[in-house]
Amino acid sequence: MNHRIRLIALAALAAAAALPAMSQDKWPSKTIEIIYPYPPGNDMDVVTRLVAEGMSKRLGVPVQVINKPGGGGVVGFAEMIRAKPDGYTIGTWTPGPGISQIIAGNTPYKISDYQSVGAMLVNDFVLAARGDIPATNLKEFAAWAKKSGKPVVIGSYAPAAVPALIAARIAKKDGWAYKVVAFPNPSAKELIAGDADLTTAGADGAISFAKAGQVKILSTWRPQRNPAFPNTATPGEEGYGDLYTWGGMAAPVGVPKDIINKLSSVMMEAINDKAVQDHFKKAGNPTFTMTADQMNKRVTDDAKWIGDLMTELGMTKK
Repeated sequence: MNHRIRLIALAALAAAAALPAMSQDKWPSKTIEIIYPYPPGNDMDVVTRLVAEGMSKRLGVPVQVINKPGGGGVVGFAEMIRAKPDGYTIGTWTPGPGISQIIAGNTPYKISDYQSVGAMLVNDFVLAARGDIPATNLKEFAAWAKKSGKPVVIGSYAPAAVPALIAARIAKKDGWAYKVVAFPNPSAKELIAGDADLTTAGADGAISFAKAGQVKILSTWRPQRNPAFPNTATPGEEGYGDLYTWGGMAAPVGVPKDIINKLSSVMMEAINDKAVQDHFKKAGNPTFTMTADQMNKRVTDDAKWIGDLMTELGMTKK
């Protein structure tokens, strides 16, 4: 009898010891935080919050968006990368803090320190020109630029900002000289004021000026043409490459693959929720999703051309 009791006691102890491990394996069991590395209120912030609500419903735990702006997205993205790789802290990111700032040597982290969860939107930019420039597409603009004999002034966030780098890649291919002038929020207004020849502007903010003939839209930076500018080609259509900027979610390296796949799956499902789709329609943005693996490839491809161009332009840290 004593032997039997001893066996039962040992079995009970083994079962009790297994309980913490079993509870640790259950994911998710607490709040998930999404660090948004920019100020609140812009379009990507709104989309992130709507997607977070959809993810919360599907995962059965709160999913909170925490704004941590600073350093062009680097401050918040660095905090996400430093977080414990357990799937409870992820972040929203763009090619700025995720690629170009790293290549420029402005970050305390490397591309290999994070992994993609997936893509959720296209940052909808256009390349707009002054209304008095006799060009309606990139080839016509190149002819004008080379004939003018002066460097084209491009209004953008900064020379190493990804929209400015896309414009620089176009200029390099077509052989015209340029200089980038930084503006906090580049738009069509710089063109109308005569402060720039081109700007990397948000599509929604340029529509009214284009309709009034005050600016000309030379290129729309999307995977497909922007319905608001149906006669304006994308860089891909004109042979410049698959150039556009994106927004998505990432996680620290080390988060288990099954958790990444689950996060990616529920994120993409949430993007198709009515609230998110209604917002996209109102903003004129297309639905855009990529899985974790697809997004990892996109990061690799973008890092290649951005790194090569920044090296050529002397923008990398020596």
